[in-house]
Amino acid sequence: MKRREFMVLGGTAALLASSGTAWSAGKWPSKPGVVISAYPPGGTSDIITRLVADVLTAKFGQQFVVENHAGAAGALAGGKLARAAADGYTIMVSGSAPIAANKVVQKNLAYDPQVDFTPITIVAESPALLTASASAPAKSLQELIAYAKANPGKVNIGNPGAGTKGHIAAAIIGQLAGVEINHIPYKGSPPLLTDLLGGHIHFALDAPSNYLPHVRDSKIRGLAVTSLKRTSELPDVPTVAEQGFKDYDQTLWFGAVGPKGMPAEIVNAIQGAIKEWTDMPATKEKLTSLGLTAVANTPDQMRVSIQKEIESIRPLVDAGLVQPT
Repeated sequence: MKRREFMVLGGTAALLASSGTAWSAGKWPSKPGVVISAYPPGGTSDIITRLVADVLTAKFGQQFVVENHAGAAGALAGGKLARAAADGYTIMVSGSAPIAANKVVQKNLAYDPQVDFTPITIVAESPALLTASASAPAKSLQELIAYAKANPGKVNIGNPGAGTKGHIAAAIIGQLAGVEINHIPYKGSPPLLTDLLGGHIHFALDAPSNYLPHVRDSKIRGLAVTSLKRTSELPDVPTVAEQGFKDYDQTLWFGAVGPKGMPAEIVNAIQGAIKEWTDMPATKEKLTSLGLTAVANTPDQMRVSIQKEIESIRPLVDAGLVQPT
């Protein structure tokens, strides 16, 4: 993990310790807990997982340890969570793929996220960032589309896994532009970024945090952000909507869920701890530096977001624009 990420994680306990609040609601937690990370160390999802584990440790006085169970676009982690006891000692934090999209993009998923998970909260959200290697045959989204039209089947866009927002956002761009875009899934953001920097793949669509310093240093190019508004961290990178696709808006989110049947009082305690943390100005500043915006919504609001995510992806699958794996 990079030094900057250590700095982001390191201040969490101090922030909560200084907030003057304490947890006192019975026996939970009386032992250490586990926060499952659905992706490899170093990516945005894993950074947020470690932040949440740090928050829970500081708030409740028991160690919450991160366990990485990467693979199958988060399905391995999702399956492990679905088999866990619903006692509040095991939760998962990830992007939306294991929590929502996998239901429609994976043929033999071992769990149903809408049945086997208990929503806790969406921790943070951000646009996805479309980037290009220094050797890519396009310096803007419009040039990428023109290249795709002139070279059918030759545009590959990497993403951190099937069903991630990078995958879905690229498929929608291809649909709107009427061009063929090949989806190249990676096992998380770090290997994708490595290949992009090395010129082994020309384009990537992913959460922005890992890519920001490399765009600023001109090692890779920022072509577009997928939100309606530009991000303050890359004010010179235009939105997809600004480049000919009016109203295009694909925001990715990172959320916390527990196993089915998790007690409501524990769900509310965890959500409350995360919200307390995200309400702190220092937290908002740290998340902004990673291209993220704090959310910390309610379990019911998260449940609605999961449903909307699934409903938005299903037509893409039905149209053959996203192929189930």
